[in-house]
Amino acid sequence: MRIHLLAEATPNPVLGAVMEQLAERHEVAVYDAATLPAGYGRGPGLSEPPDVVLLKSRSPEARRVAATAERAGSVVVNPAAATTVALDRAATAEALERAGVPAPRSRSVAALRDLVADGAGARWPLVVKSRTSSRRDLVRLVTGPEELTGLLPEWAGEPVVAQEFAANDGFDIKVWVIGADLSAARRRSALVSVDKSSDEFLDPADLPADWIATARDAGAALGLQLYGVDLLITDGRPVIVDVNPFPGFRSAGDPAGALLRFLDTITATRTVRA
Repeated sequence: MRIHLLAEATPNPVLGAVMEQLAERHEVAVYDAATLPAGYGRGPGLSEPPDVVLLKSRSPEARRVAATAERAGSVVVNPAAATTVALDRAATAEALERAGVPAPRSRSVAALRDLVADGAGARWPLVVKSRTSSRRDLVRLVTGPEELTGLLPEWAGEPVVAQEFAANDGFDIKVWVIGADLSAARRRSALVSVDKSSDEFLDPADLPADWIATARDAGAALGLQLYGVDLLITDGRPVIVDVNPFPGFRSAGDPAGALLRFLDTITATRTVRA
């Protein structure tokens, strides 16, 4: 089986370990932004499509290359279109709403300055986020117009979504899904802290059924197989406040083992079909 990983330039230790193990049984290759193929297919200048493409990179170019692999018959995880939707918080909100997955109401504007100009048109507080999910995006709890205006010097032109604040206990429930495997942890809200060292890992067997169903429904709504979600528990109910396509999985439970089991499932299915 031929497996290609489209990744970021910075190595991911979890994926690195997985690819090393896969190389013992399969033909594997890893590409980053500097080494991406021109595209996959059987025409001049195109690379032979592999059986499986793992789309870890979030770059538009990597997504374009992954889409050519899909058209050439490769299994792409996560699909390029699903990754694109998941990286767009406005598109994600629309997909979750269509699927009936509980999430705070949100609205999107072309630039933060537009949100300031109309007074946000919503009740305070608000969670203001960059429309495009990235490592350096804006995610801020604002309690009123003055705090919102204070973001202008740095973020005036940033496309944003304004999300209703969901009352909670100050902790996120982080859920990581790798195919059939699911793991979770309780972490101080990113609106308060970015410290991951105090994560309280949760036994999936002890999670309420509606937490698991909500996390899996979010992935299904977006067409993702490898993803993470942030849940808040508000009024006793789980709500989705963020979806992360193909995260690093460093804090997930046994991520390497789960990824290998997932890939074994894909390769077995490909073998049967062949």
